[in-house]
Amino acid sequence: MKGMDDESADRKEWTELARNTRYLKEKGLIIYVIPSYRFADKRIARFLATHFYNVGMMRFSDEDYEDFRQCIFIGNKKSGKHKEFNQKLFDFLVNMESDEFVFSKVTPIDKFVTAGKKWSVPPGIEELRTFYTKLAHKSDFSEGIRNSKGFQAFMNRSKPRQLEIGGDPILPLNVGQLALLLASGAVNGEIGEGENYHLVQGLELVKKIPSEEKKTHDNGSVTTITKIKTKREVSVKVICPTGRILKLV
Repeated sequence: MKGMDDESADRKEWTELARNTRYLKEKGLIIYVIPSYRFADKRIARFLATHFYNVGMMRFSDEDYEDFRQCIFIGNKKSGKHKEFNQKLFDFLVNMESDEFVFSKVTPIDKFVTAGKKWSVPPGIEELRTFYTKLAHKSDFSEGIRNSKGFQAFMNRSKPRQLEIGGDPILPLNVGQLALLLASGAVNGEIGEGENYHLVQGLELVKKIPSEEKKTHDNGSVTTITKIKTKREVSVKVICPTGRILKLV
């Protein structure tokens, strides 16, 4: 019983045994049903012989065992940190790899029930601890959240970015400088305020320009070499305060 998507090589019989025992109450009762030969796994056998007492082992009835080959382990979990190892139980479990041993030494479940064997299950917590709580109105927290540094930082990050330009450039911007502005996002969004408020959108236009070069050889043959150059242009659309739309290429 191993999951197809499991990253670990551990089989599910061992994984589930260790996991369920961790959450089982001390003196709690475990009913562990796996294929009979898996009880012979020394890791499983040693774990059961160390952590459980008042144990019982039974197999499916003669009618069902041939189809399923399952056995049932029942026992109470030991308490305390230091647990005595049950060597007799360990030796019994490691022999269950043999079907002959299982048929001769492990009692069928129907006969086990008629024997009247019983296990006790410890009671749970009878008294629940009392806890107190109260409902608070959201207005009690809204002012503190609004004035908190984290919320203010969030508000500042959420605002549209505005580019502040101090005066006109000394020289006209060339294509390379405009490309840097486009890459930094400076030629997008809101620019200026009041009468100088504009909405700007910048785009980079990439064109492929082919060119041919012919070379004549001494024997009279001609070789044509085709070269493709990449040309980048900048297109900027501007909406003025008057509503006029300008396109600069």
